[in-house]
Amino acid sequence: MRTPKDFDFLSERIFEKVHQSVSPTTLKRMWGYLSEAVAPRISTLNILSQFVGFDDWESFCQDESVRESEQEAETTDGQNDSHPISENPIQSPRRWSARWVIAALAVFVVLVALAWTSLRQSSQPPTAYVLKQGEPFPTCMDYLKLFGISDSVKYWGRVLPHHPNIVVWGPEYHHPHWHNYGNKDSMMPTITEHWEPADADSLMVAMRNRDKYEHERRLNEVRITFMKNLVDTGYVFVGIYRLSLQQSDTINCVWERVADECDLSRLDYLDELRN
Repeated sequence: MRTPKDFDFLSERIFEKVHQSVSPTTLKRMWGYLSEAVAPRISTLNILSQFVGFDDWESFCQDESVRESEQEAETTDGQNDSHPISENPIQSPRRWSARWVIAALAVFVVLVALAWTSLRQSSQPPTAYVLKQGEPFPTCMDYLKLFGISDSVKYWGRVLPHHPNIVVWGPEYHHPHWHNYGNKDSMMPTITEHWEPADADSLMVAMRNRDKYEHERRLNEVRITFMKNLVDTGYVFVGIYRLSLQQSDTINCVWERVADECDLSRLDYLDELRN
């Protein structure tokens, strides 16, 4: 648990399993990622206990108490048989919280590591694979599956799993609404987006393009780009793009190519290409 994404990932897994939310910020406090001396609420401890297979926090503490008693009995190896195992009543969650939280977090780390490894393996190609500029794909699904995406909903712009600022983009060359124009002979060193349907009101066009520009500047995305109808009726990989802050304005969003290849075995490096 070393980056903010790790805590986002764990928060999502907790919700998927128990259908209750623990925010990434709360998890960061519990891990000591944030230096805030705030004790976790019992409701939070209940959710985390359910995530690792217990009914609630009290059940988790009780299980740990029994396990410790058994270990102590084995350690003594029959010594002091005349003395019963000292009673170890369940203390209040507040008194034992630090101790049990540490134990719970150790379990979480293992679960997250296993889940993360499994998910990364399922979302990556089975072997090292580098996309090269000009590589053709007959349909959008032929390239989306390389990123572990199995449906074609919103195929023209899919956020990469676990990479919120990296998008798999499938623009259409000379789209009737978005246009997407540039130098076709040079495999589109820049792609200019300008929304303007033939029958659109000029005021609406201006508002839409201004909002688009401000939105894209705020997101600061990197786009793995496959362009449709550039070479034939299918798609072709044209490179990695980011918004050109120098060429873009409230009328046009201009995307500039910053890499001709994409190494699918280590997609984290794409974050380094953002503005």
